Amino acid sequence: MTYNLGVDVGGTFTDVIVFDESTHELTIDKVLSTPANPSEGVLHGIEEATAKADTSVAELDLVFHGTTVVTNMLLEETGSRVGLITTAGHEDILHLARAWTPGPLYGWMGMEKPNPLADLVDTRGVGGSIASPSGAETEPLDEDAVRAAVSDLADAGVESLTVALLNSYLNPAHEERVREIVEEEAPSLPVSISSEIVPEYGEYERTLTTVINDYARPTVIDYLDDLDASLADAGSSATMNIVRSDGGLMSTAAAKGRPVELALSGPSGGVVGAATIASKKGVPDVLTLDMGGTSTDVSLVEEGTPETTRQTKVGYREFTSRSVDVNTVGAGGGSVARVQLNGSLQVGPESAGADPGPACYGQGGEEPTVTDANVVLGRIPSSAQLGGRMELDRAAAHDAVATIAEERGTTVEEAAQAILDIANENMHSALRVVSVERGYDPREFGLVAFGGAGPMHANALADVMGAYPLIIPPGPGVMSAFGFLTSDIQNEFAETYLETEADVDGGDIYDALRALEAEASDWLVSEGVDEADHAFDYVADCRYFRQDIQMSIPVAIENLRGEAGLAEIKDDFEARHDRQFGFSLDAPLEIANLRVIGKGTLQGVTIEEHEAAGTDPSAAELDTTEVYFDDAYHETPVYDRDRLRAGNELDGPAVITEDDSTVVVQPAHVATVDRYGNIEINRGETQ
Repeated sequence: MTYNLGVDVGGTFTDVIVFDESTHELTIDKVLSTPANPSEGVLHGIEEATAKADTSVAELDLVFHGTTVVTNMLLEETGSRVGLITTAGHEDILHLARAWTPGPLYGWMGMEKPNPLADLVDTRGVGGSIASPSGAETEPLDEDAVRAAVSDLADAGVESLTVALLNSYLNPAHEERVREIVEEEAPSLPVSISSEIVPEYGEYERTLTTVINDYARPTVIDYLDDLDASLADAGSSATMNIVRSDGGLMSTAAAKGRPVELALSGPSGGVVGAATIASKKGVPDVLTLDMGGTSTDVSLVEEGTPETTRQTKVGYREFTSRSVDVNTVGAGGGSVARVQLNGSLQVGPESAGADPGPACYGQGGEEPTVTDANVVLGRIPSSAQLGGRMELDRAAAHDAVATIAEERGTTVEEAAQAILDIANENMHSALRVVSVERGYDPREFGLVAFGGAGPMHANALADVMGAYPLIIPPGPGVMSAFGFLTSDIQNEFAETYLETEADVDGGDIYDALRALEAEASDWLVSEGVDEADHAFDYVADCRYFRQDIQMSIPVAIENLRGEAGLAEIKDDFEARHDRQFGFSLDAPLEIANLRVIGKGTLQGVTIEEHEAAGTDPSAAELDTTEVYFDDAYHETPVYDRDRLRAGNELDGPAVITEDDSTVVVQPAHVATVDRYGNIEINRGETQ
């Protein structure tokens, strides 16, 4: 027998899911993360999960891993020392940035500008010039200056090197030669060139993105090497794939070369998994809600495809890298509640994390958190255990929330409800950003909720937004890890185009996309994907001529050489522009970039269907408990999700427990178990 495994490292927990290829059974497990050395938590989680699935590490076939190593490195600024080689006269590019410079705002005190990730003292300018827009060499590369710069930077102690020369996206010859010289002069120094990382116009964005790539490379290389070695020592010969920010996969070798594409590795998996499950159910348009211990990630899925963006933001830095379009807020189960000096209640963004965690974890935490509020109100019943093993300290949760009640002069229940209301409003605001503020009506979307805390809050949010059906997938606490198992090998290939509709026709665009497709196909072959399994998506980044707001438009390449040709792209662009911004312009269309996404399918998991077993859920009922809803306690049945069967119907209020999460069904709502094991919640007939 062979098994596939997905593992996701979060701020509080490391989630693991094992799929048995012969029986199609899923086994889930959660262990506390080890922030000081993430690979320890990963290996511990893999060993525990495989043992729970009655197998071993040696029997794993495929391992899919989402990592927060790059995310945390950027947030905490703990990456490597990067040397930057650029065109003479452009050494200040990271300082100049754009008209808006990244950094925190402090009201009237102004802005604190963060230090560039490649310090000016580690930046060298070299001679040589590539002309724009021709890409012709107008001044040869000063190779002596390059050798001197490489030697100087290596002696100074830089740990990696970025090469970002002016106009290299038009002609990469100079950058490629610089890389050759680096490999001759300092062969142990990792080096990236901007024409490969971001082969597009935008000097600042191209330079910043490539610097971030090298800022992360040494640590990512060490981390993946250590993890590979640990798995090998444990007897594994499995192929490991790393999850990209856009929800795709790449080999560990590719990840070591392009770690910038891992910046949102973890959150992307949950969105991909949610899209897969919702599409299987016949609900292709959904909002996703991933509420974990530290934060909540929300996204939008249209026609079964997660929305993506090319501007990835981590902390204060925004760079050019394709990622699932996720909006993140500091609202999680571990978010700490505090009464401010003016008497108002604030929840988050500070989190109790994994150590010490919420007060109810019994690990020394004393500050009140969202999870503690849920415990106080009975939303997490006494029969529930964290990860199926950890007993919750209910007295500690009550004492922690009581401190808020005392300061605000309310009952403990009112204080707990206020904590949940504020956390829900923070998440509601995030959901509006990805829907209403982009021209979408959330009432036309379902809502898929997951993460350890998401299913407890999702019914309240679905009610506010009118987003039904609400779908709670099996194993919601490990949905990101499940999503990894549904992902494809994937990479993007792009080129700057900068042509208006008057200057090109559909045939020209067709030829350019086919050339990019050939690059994508070569990469897929290098990743071990058979040519028969190759698939491609084609995209044109469009804008109005002399405007800077671009929109990514899917291209039906087979239609480009027909009569519709370019007109089909323009019509789609104008419709999307009008929906998001409320107007269109009488201006020519300009295609800024062309992109091809190459995909190769890996069958990591199969979603099973189950026969209906009737509507009566009584066989799954554990007991009843008092749960606080609408300013009063309600006698509420508690169900074991593992014992629920397809077709079972539950009238709210109800609480459904499982090892990795708890589902709360509000009064006047009905929950139904569908044939795929999802819990679908809708408003009752009286609503």
